[in-house]
Amino acid sequence: MNPLPPELNTPELKPEKTGTLIKRFGVGAITGVVIAALYWSYTDWFGYAEPITTGIIGSLILAIFCGLLTLKWGYKILESLLGLLP
Repeated sequence: MNPLPPELNTPELKPEKTGTLIKRFGVGAITGVVIAALYWSYTDWFGYAEPITTGIIGSLILAIFCGLLTLKWGYKILESLLGLLP
């Protein structure tokens, strides 16, 4: 029994709308900022004063990273990221 050719096995992918992609990236970025703010508050609680510029740059980097993860793999990755928080 021969398998079907690859083009018949794969479903047809539809391109996503730009608004949906922007919304998904925004939700991921907001989640990244929340995670960064939570960890930044922990540093203050334990007496390690992190400079404001380092905190803002780190928050922006984490927000962009979480936004890109959400853009690529969807909302399930947010559940995994939030599950890792203490």
